Amino acid sequence: MLEANKNWLFENIFAVYNQNLLKRRFNSLWVSGLDFLINKNTNLPLIIYCNHSSWWDGLVAFQISRKTNLNSFLIMEEKQLEKYFLFRRLGVFSVNREIPREALKSLNYAAKLLQTNPNRTLWIFPQGEIINNNSRPISFFNGLSKIIEKLGQCLIASLAIRYEFLGEYKPDIFVKINKPALISINKNFDSKKMTDDFAGEMELLLDELSKDILYQNTTTYFPII
Repeated sequence: MLEANKNWLFENIFAVYNQNLLKRRFNSLWVSGLDFLINKNTNLPLIIYCNHSSWWDGLVAFQISRKTNLNSFLIMEEKQLEKYFLFRRLGVFSVNREIPREALKSLNYAAKLLQTNPNRTLWIFPQGEIINNNSRPISFFNGLSKIIEKLGQCLIASLAIRYEFLGEYKPDIFVKINKPALISINKNFDSKKMTDDFAGEMELLLDELSKDILYQNTTTYFPII
């Protein structure tokens, strides 16, 4: 696996580039639920799991992470990280699902990152590939629940992203974040059930986000670019 190699100077430089890039390609980035991340419990690690409908998702996650001052790490498919190797300096590390032993290394690495510093945040896209937001049912890989099992206790938040053309030349990005919930593993832990529950929650959150956009129910959304 390819480990993260965070470099704060590189991250600060990339933050300027990323914000300018998003401004050039999108009309605005609207987010609901930012306060959930700003006011998170710093004594427990946070995992944010997201839908994955676009290559831009990782850069949107980075922008939100910077806005909320999160110490973030992100899992990326190994073939992609080999192409964008500089992302390792932003806290990105790889997973290779084609080789179970390598995939397990990535899960152990993710858990260790959060165990050694509970103020860290892990971003993960459990669908494992880019899939249309309207595709149902949503299916997740088990890696998310396996990481939680290794941690024993953590905060978990779902985050939905949509890209919409609303009469402007450039599309808008809309993000809806659920309040982080405390997860504690007990003797009745069922990895598959937890994975299915997370996928179901993502379906509901995406549907809520779609309705917010359709009916212009955007009073809780604030632009961050």
